Amino acid sequence: MISVLLVDDEVQFLEVTRMFLEKGRGIRVTTATSGEQALELLGHHRFDAIISDYAMPGMNGIEFMKRVKAMGDDTPFIIFTGKGREDVVIDALNFGADLYLEKSPDPRTQFSEMMQKVKNIVAIRADIQVAREKMRIFSSVMERFPGMVFRIRLEGREAVLFASAGAELLTGYPADDLVRGDPVFGMLIVQEDRDRVDKVRRTALRSGDGYHVQYRLITRSGDEKRVMEGGFAVPGNDGGVLEGYILDLDSICHGSTLPGHQESSSLR
Repeated sequence: MISVLLVDDEVQFLEVTRMFLEKGRGIRVTTATSGEQALELLGHHRFDAIISDYAMPGMNGIEFMKRVKAMGDDTPFIIFTGKGREDVVIDALNFGADLYLEKSPDPRTQFSEMMQKVKNIVAIRADIQVAREKMRIFSSVMERFPGMVFRIRLEGREAVLFASAGAELLTGYPADDLVRGDPVFGMLIVQEDRDRVDKVRRTALRSGDGYHVQYRLITRSGDEKRVMEGGFAVPGNDGGVLEGYILDLDSICHGSTLPGHQESSSLR
């Protein structure tokens, strides 16, 4: 059930709109006849969307919206304007309105458009919230990840296209330095391991299969560190790009190999 706060000083318009939106359409409407009354409601209730007329006595719709935003409330906001009020539309969007609606002489068309815009904006906001939560979880995991996530191009001049912040703890070099190629990441691999790592990576590029390989890195301080790299080819990049992770084996297993992560015989 979508909950909507509808604000307009015309009581008849509020009631007709509420009846239309609530009639078997999965929307519950709470009405307010002024910005002041709406702010009081917002102090005690959360809504999925706010629809407010612009032309109201006292506090107009944009002033009401500014007050809502100042409260830290990011509820999707739709402004109702009179036809031909482009100046109001521009101000509304500049001050944070998500959408606007022009009042129409055809109530059925107007209500249908309102209903569709409400459902669309609530769905978009829900998708954004899910994406933010995924990013929050990802960021939390990455803060504790004993290694780095990467994207690397092998075809042509080898280059790190992306390195997570864990690169500095793993190698001693900031992620931005590795992306700039200062130093080239491949040169941090112990020389005796480089051909083997390159063979495993290129086999994965040709086959399209995932891979994992253990090798040694030389850190910025000159220490040798055992790591395990796992990854896969990225589709649509001419077969020359890999994405994956590099784990610091010494820090997570005290010198022992992670169980179940030996190099597969086909990639040795």
